[in-house]
Amino acid sequence: WRFHVNGAEFPVRGVGGAEQPGSLEQLKAAGGNCVRTWSLDALAVAGPDGELFIDRAHRLGIMVVPGFWLQHERHGFNYADTNFIARQRADVLAGVRRYRDHPAVLAWGLGNEMEGPLDREGSVAVFRELEQLTQLVKAEDPLHPVMSVIAFQPAKVKNLLLHCPSLDILGVNSYGGAAGAGSALKAAGWTKPFVVAEFGVNGFWEVPKTPWGASFEPTSHEKALGFYSAHRMVFELNEGKELCLGTFAFLWGWKQEYTPTWFGMFLSSGE
Repeated sequence: WRFHVNGAEFPVRGVGGAEQPGSLEQLKAAGGNCVRTWSLDALAVAGPDGELFIDRAHRLGIMVVPGFWLQHERHGFNYADTNFIARQRADVLAGVRRYRDHPAVLAWGLGNEMEGPLDREGSVAVFRELEQLTQLVKAEDPLHPVMSVIAFQPAKVKNLLLHCPSLDILGVNSYGGAAGAGSALKAAGWTKPFVVAEFGVNGFWEVPKTPWGASFEPTSHEKALGFYSAHRMVFELNEGKELCLGTFAFLWGWKQEYTPTWFGMFLSSGE
């Protein structure tokens, strides 16, 4: 499986984020060609010159996977609540109508870890609603494939295959295991395309700790090697590479998560 854009093969060298001023330009200069967002709000953020994020991406030749934030059961949302379901569907379809004709759109991203990041098999109720949303989006816009992103667990693939047959692309968030995502997905029965939707630095839960329980943050050099090797291995070398459309490094921006520098490739001031 490979993406083709305007007739040319398009290997995804992507990132998540890139919302800080100047970061799309830096992504272009670094050889990146795609960005995914976690919500539609990011697309309409105006830069210092007033240009919208999605328009700036297009001008720079960067494709976008607009993300729809689907609500999580762990945050108190009930997927048996018909009123909630109707509102979420309406919001998704309104977003598709707003952006479906924009030339920067590569694919739609329905949700991020909404099936339950710590759930080994994922929520069946969420997967069933994901199937309904996928069908609705494809009816509204048959020209762009639909992707959904899970916190990768092999046992979730069985439920995805059973309950989400209309899904075109699976996005998996995987850190220490990113390089082996293709072989793990194939072993679980997945045959459709996939992307590694978040990857990079080993998580603070995956590294050695001090005697008092603090995680050792990798050095910048170790982080760089990790990004490079994980992308190459999952996309070019390892079993399952033929299913891999590319990767989205996390995070092309700034984020306080465990430390101010663990995942973010930039400081809050832009360096």
